[in-house]
Amino acid sequence: MDWTDDLSIALPSGRTVAELVDVTLSLMLRKAAEEEVEAVLGAEFGLSADDAELAHDRTGGGLVRASSGIAENCPPADKDPVAWESFQRGLRDPSLIARVYPEFAR
Repeated sequence: MDWTDDLSIALPSGRTVAELVDVTLSLMLRKAAEEEVEAVLGAEFGLSADDAELAHDRTGGGLVRASSGIAENCPPADKDPVAWESFQRGLRDPSLIARVYPEFAR
């Protein structure tokens, strides 16, 4: 298996990481099952099951990192853009962290 530190996800033309995070967070906020997340992200963004799982994971990872309140925990935008976007949202709106991951609420 090849390992990489690049966690970017290829999106179709005209779609953005911000849109991907919007949809993923909306699914997370309503506690959608993993299968539903994969199906919705596949249908809306043309993602494979693996990429949909990665988008879900990195969206959550950004929120968990943001829960620390430490700016230095920010994922790199160029290598982990989904987590970076999610991190920014979690810093701006800590209630988002509490709604998705109550165990990490401050």
